[in-house]
Amino acid sequence: MRKNIKAYARVNVESGLMDANPHQVILMMYNGILDCIANAKGAIERKDIQLKTAQVSKAIALLEALQSALDMDAEPQISTNFYELYAYCIDKFIDVNVDMNVDTLAHIDDLLRPLRDAWSQMSEDDKQTGIDLLKQKNQQSSAVGA
Repeated sequence: MRKNIKAYARVNVESGLMDANPHQVILMMYNGILDCIANAKGAIERKDIQLKTAQVSKAIALLEALQSALDMDAEPQISTNFYELYAYCIDKFIDVNVDMNVDTLAHIDDLLRPLRDAWSQMSEDDKQTGIDLLKQKNQQSSAVGA
């Protein structure tokens, strides 16, 4: 039964990604990291090393994906700040893999939850402006490459 639930959840996420705009994808990534933190905390408390390791690895992969999504040309200072924050969180997750300290997980959560919350509360107008700017940038890149 649990296997079926996991398969359903994976299909649900994959179909959500196919229909998602960039804003929704980033929100899903933040939510995924926060879920990994909660799952890793529970795994540490139960001494389930395998699950803890899997959740930490997944969170690191999501943070690396957020890093790679940063547009260093558009807002270099802001992008650099986010890149460094994500790198710091990755380092802290690596520490958790070794020392299994749930306080470190809480610290990472404290850093990322406000970003996720701000991202989820973004107005529809601001979301549309971002999507329009992304489309415009992609069109300019296509025109240059043609």
